[in-house]
Amino acid sequence: MSRTQSALASILAGTAALSVMVAFVAIAGLGQPKPEASSEPLRPEPRSPPKPDDLVALARCLRSEDEDPAVQVAIGWICIQVAKRRGQSVWALLTSGHGYGPQKIFVGGKAVIRFASTDKPATDTTMLLAAALLSGVVEPPRSFQKAAPTSFVERSKASRRVGADGRPLQPETTLTRIVELQSDFGGLVGRIGRWYFYRNRAPPLATAESVPNLA
Repeated sequence: MSRTQSALASILAGTAALSVMVAFVAIAGLGQPKPEASSEPLRPEPRSPPKPDDLVALARCLRSEDEDPAVQVAIGWICIQVAKRRGQSVWALLTSGHGYGPQKIFVGGKAVIRFASTDKPATDTTMLLAAALLSGVVEPPRSFQKAAPTSFVERSKASRRVGADGRPLQPETTLTRIVELQSDFGGLVGRIGRWYFYRNRAPPLATAESVPNLA
């Protein structure tokens, strides 16, 4: 077994143990079962371990997009939900079949904009968080899930890295541009810090200042 495989196995085992612990705490909080309840012991719902490719791709995405754990949870959850809705793996959603790297790449001389960046290598922390997200142990707040965002963008300056076309890989994203992008991604439904979230087919908002805070 390679060093990478060994690390993945350890993380998956740790996530499985975390799932069992969470389930145990939840069961304990319910108190003693009622007399009429079945005497069969309660068992946590079994979950399939995340696929290694999905795990690494999501962990790289979390590391690449932001260092704030709250933002990482939000972005990771969106990636998982969108992949499910499209009937594809998280790895396929994030890489478009072209391997890891920045969100904007060039294939055959043409620009390809992928769902998110996987440019930075995963860390132990993002591997554990990705595994917890994929297994359902960690989720964003209910208010965020109710808003059901399907895409996201960061308010930021243009990146210093340029692509084959001589333009920044990530263009400057102002509040004006964030509002304009509703025509592509659907209406704005919330924000966390400098991150703004859209939902496909949601009604557009007139200004970025009116976007609700989902933190």
